[in-house]
Amino acid sequence: EVWFPDAFVGTMSQLLCAIEDGTEPEISGRDNLETIALCTAVRAGAKEHRITTVKEFLR
Repeated sequence: EVWFPDAFVGTMSQLLCAIEDGTEPEISGRDNLETIALCTAVRAGAKEHRITTVKEFLR
């Protein structure tokens, strides 16, 4: 069973509504970038056996 389609539907629906209404989406692109940076920092820290920060991966 795949989780992604169910998780994706709510977020995409909210984004499309924000575009139609001309409002800011509840989850911003910046929020998404910070989530990716967090995941990347965790993986790099585990792989390299060191302490990482999210800031290292935000550019």
